[in-house]
Amino acid sequence: MMAAMAAILFLQKEILAGIPNVQLVSFLILLYAKCTGLWRTGIIVTVYVLLDSVFWGSLNPIFTPAQWIGWMLGPLILCTLLKKVEDSIPLAFANVFFAFLYCWVMIIPTAWLIHVDIRKYILADIPFEIILAVSAFLPTLLLYEPMIRILRRLWNGNMQ
Repeated sequence: MMAAMAAILFLQKEILAGIPNVQLVSFLILLYAKCTGLWRTGIIVTVYVLLDSVFWGSLNPIFTPAQWIGWMLGPLILCTLLKKVEDSIPLAFANVFFAFLYCWVMIIPTAWLIHVDIRKYILADIPFEIILAVSAFLPTLLLYEPMIRILRRLWNGNMQ
């Protein structure tokens, strides 16, 4: 089941790759964290980051760990501070914050690797951060409650 979750995470990102920063990664990681917990989500995210890095040729000792940290901050907060939160509205706003956190974690390694002034990078990245935030907010707001019920049913049926 975890392998399927990692595959879905990777495949949806590749399918949507032609639309800059529109993806369901934040939403799916949120679902996985709420359904499977921190450690299993950590494994899913690790597989996803490694697949993504190898596929895009960015398996790099600076970029890849930053990407993993960026994607793991959401599950860490979800499984600790927001463990009891199940309502889609606060989770949608939390997912916007997680999307911004991911972007902010990636600023320094990306600017350093592509050799660009960090201030220029930050300014140029603002529209893409907003797109990522919207693509984190809307699916969470609209799909979290029905999807978490389905995923928990599948997860619990698979784990028995």
